[in-house]
Amino acid sequence: MSDLDLSAARRTILGKKVKQLRRLGGVPGVVYGPAVAETVPVTIDRRAFDRFYQTNGHSTLFTLRWEGGEQAVFIREVQQDPVRHDPIHIDFFAPRLDQLVRATVPLVLHHANPNADGVLSQLRTEIEVEALPRTIPHQLDIDISGLLAVGDSLRVVDLSLPTGVTVVTAMDEVVAQLTAEAADESADEAADEADAAPSDEAAAGNAT
Repeated sequence: MSDLDLSAARRTILGKKVKQLRRLGGVPGVVYGPAVAETVPVTIDRRAFDRFYQTNGHSTLFTLRWEGGEQAVFIREVQQDPVRHDPIHIDFFAPRLDQLVRATVPLVLHHANPNADGVLSQLRTEIEVEALPRTIPHQLDIDISGLLAVGDSLRVVDLSLPTGVTVVTAMDEVVAQLTAEAADESADEAADEADAAPSDEAAAGNAT
């Protein structure tokens, strides 16, 4: 785990009254999990949380600090407003640091070969892994420079994982592959339609 931390405030406002917190720029949340004796209600500044979440995502272990307490947590769930997409509630999961946990980790593709044929398609943007909390990676950086020809693919089994991290996602799942260019497919379909359609002269002959 890196030395990341995020500040919170111990929350005393509960129930429907949390709407006032949101109007003031706060986001209600809870800290729960096997590492805490009881659920801790907290409030996070929305702008600070947005910046943190955009940078670190949900698979990064960090320290959440509030007056009178602190805890190593993951961001387990972020509920969003269906219209504005602002966070309206956050679940912080506090794991036991000596026990294996499962987490979903983003996959980031790098080094696409500029001379590769076809179009690159990313079929999976994340995978599920299992590891001790401090070992869960923030993201997995994937080298796809070996994808060169249409039909080439990279599967979960091909991924290199940090020591102590095992994959839960099925090994045969395709992460990325090169497919035929859409423009070529459209041209082929147009040619097939032209071959199947009668010419103007043939149509005129059939009409007489």
